[in-house]
Formats: sequence, structure tokens, C-alpha cells
Amino acid sequence: MIVPRCLFFVEETENPAIMRAGQTATVNPRRGSQDKEPWRSLDLSAITGQTIENEHVYDVHLGETLVPYATLSPLKAVLPLKAGASDIPAAPDGVGGIRLGGLERRMRARWQTVSHLWDTNKAAANKMDLLGQLDYYGKLSSQLAWRQNPADRPVRLVYSKSGEPTAAILHDERVFIDYTLFWMSCRDMQEAQYLLAVVNSRTLYESVALLMPKGQFGARHLEKHLWKLPIPEFDPGDPLHAEVSAAGEASAEGAARQLARLREKRDRVTVTIARRELRKWLRTSPEGHAVENAVKKLLDHASGH
Repeated sequence: MIVPRCLFFVEETENPAIMRAGQTATVNPRRGSQDKEPWRSLDLSAITGQTIENEHVYDVHLGETLVPYATLSPLKAVLPLKAGASDIPAAPDGVGGIRLGGLERRMRARWQTVSHLWDTNKAAANKMDLLGQLDYYGKLSSQLAWRQNPADRPVRLVYSKSGEPTAAILHDERVFIDYTLFWMSCRDMQEAQYLLAVVNSRTLYESVALLMPKGQFGARHLEKHLWKLPIPEFDPGDPLHAEVSAAGEASAEGAARQLARLREKRDRVTVTIARRELRKWLRTSPEGHAVENAVKKLLDHASGH
């Protein structure tokens, strides 16, 4: 759980120094519209304009970077990990749960600062240190473990936890996934493209929507209901499964082209615009129709219809 976001997520800024340290980035905290108090109005001057070693700056995908069949540019987060590390330098008696010797010099100073901000401003009933908050239920360390040995299931599918089901394949093994998304590893690209087509289909959405509770911003808790549907485990020898997978591959290629065209027309492509335009394209394109036809046959067959 990479929250409070303002303590971790950053935006790069210009370094005013004439001589900038090599292999570093100068960053400001990234404020978000969904930040809650006390973090929303917290004074973050202590971590503003900070220069951090590049190896502690990571790409992270959230709900706001996921669109049908594709991802937008990931956000940046400063994390207490070193590039290529297989685990978090945790220490129960360390600052905020971290062994400072496991971090680079500039990152050590930043971690001490954000850990102090966390301890000072967290809810009185919250007894977790900052690492406990960051790696809640092992959501960060499990991704590190996957990165060390992804050979058995080398492809990751990421999907939304609320709203209309949305999924994409992740091609960068170094990127992290925030708790606003779910991820699963697949045996190969063919299986990933099969699941990609199923999750992004309107057919699946209409089936799962009946099971999902509605919140202020639409359907919630997708992860609790998505896999209750009769979605067969991928079998590469099944012609229908192969058809669904091929349809998913074609739609992913088409979505990438549509996204490129959107970026040519607009200075900035937000997640709202990208989702709207891609779903509009899917409703009218041969690729989108192929997915709906194949997924409908798949679910009907699995249901015995």
C-alpha cells in the first residue's frame, strides 16, 4: 500500500545546482486530489526539491494509469529499495522498520524524514511503522519475490479493482503495482492475451455487474466477484480458447494504435479520455466485435448454454 501517497509519489523537477550529482533525480512530492487529511494539507517542505539516487526511484502503476488493453505512463515513487534487490532491507529495530545501511546516503536521509512525518501524523490507533504501512499484507515484498524468479509465470496481467473491468499486460518486470490494482502472473503471453480479452469484454462486465455492489463512483470490489464467473482455465489446445487469445492480441495491438493517435491529437491524454475513447473504439471496431463474439461463446459454453 503505497500510502500516504504524498510521502512516496514524486514528480521530477529541475535541479538549480550548477553541478548536479550524477545518477540522481531532484523531486517534489506529488499531491493528488484524493489525498486525505492530515496528508492533504501537511507541510512537505522537508522533502520538496530533494535530490535522490536514481536507484530508489521506481515506476508504479495505479488505477489512474490503466486503460483497456494498455497502460498510460506510470507514476514515480521513491521507495526504500535498491535496484535489483531481492528483498526490502527490513529491520524491526530500524528507523521506520528499515535498516538504513541498506539504502544510499540521500535516501537514508529522506527515509528518516518521511518516517518521522508518518509517526507524527498517523492516526493514534495505528501502531504500524512506515514500512509496515508500505508493505501491508506483503503487497510490495510479493512483487519483489516475483521479480527474482518469474521464469515459471513470466507475464503479468494487471486489472482494476472497481468500476468497469479493465486489464492490460505488463511488459516491464521492474514496474510496481499499487494496491488500487490487482495483478496475476500467467504462464505465457497466449494465456495473458486470453485473460486480457475476457476481462476487458463488455460481455464479462454485463455478467459481473449483477454481482457487484455499487458505491459513490460505480461498481466496487470487482476482485471479489470477477473470478466467480465460469471462466475456464486457459487451454492452448482448445480452439475456442485460442480464438479468445487471438482476439485479445488483436485488440491490444489496435488499442496501442488508437492510443498513439490520441497522443498525436492532444497535448495531454488523461485516463478518463483514454478509457472513453478506447471503449468507444472497441464498441465499433472489428477487433472489439471479435472479442465480444469469442468471449460470449466461451462463457456460454462454460455455463452449459
